[in-house]
Amino acid sequence: MIIQVFLISFGISLLGTIPPATINITVMQLSLKRRAKSAIFLSLGAAILDTMYAGLAVKIQTFLSEQIEIANYFYLIAALVLIVLGVASLLTKPANVEVEIKDDQKVGFMKGVILGALNPLAMPFWLGVTTYLQLQGLIDLAGINYWSYILGVFFGEITLLIIIVKVGSRFQSVATNRTIVNVIPGIAFILLGVINLGQWLSFYF
Repeated sequence: MIIQVFLISFGISLLGTIPPATINITVMQLSLKRRAKSAIFLSLGAAILDTMYAGLAVKIQTFLSEQIEIANYFYLIAALVLIVLGVASLLTKPANVEVEIKDDQKVGFMKGVILGALNPLAMPFWLGVTTYLQLQGLIDLAGINYWSYILGVFFGEITLLIIIVKVGSRFQSVATNRTIVNVIPGIAFILLGVINLGQWLSFYF
């Protein structure tokens, strides 16, 4: 289960970092300006903050699942979060970010930490995804599995961001393709949300 948990969180983190946002667009722009060191350290800072959000989301999800009166509504909670994420994805337009960062590791790292901290969708994303995965029995976050999950989140994001550093401008064609980065994930989130909503309603009808 440890390896399964790691691979699932790694894959979701990898895919979840593809939609264009301030962090990956900034990394791409730095790579185009041949500031690879700053881009890599920015990626590291951003990945650490996103991992912290994921860890906190797991703790919140675990706490809520222990509350009997709330646990009965977990399918509803997961459904609402996933549907909101899906609608937000469908309404999001491709990001266009211009930054100026000196090719300095410390500056790049701190910029990544700030951008990661200001990522408003990180917490609801990981709360919704974690809840869905646990409800479907795909992961168990007890004991060491929790750390396996967190490591998967970190390495998934840092892997994609480093790939962006390497491919540079070629990522731009993906980042500007709204169907790939917004429409398909948005529809997928909404469908998963509807499935969870249906499972919640099945308890009452």
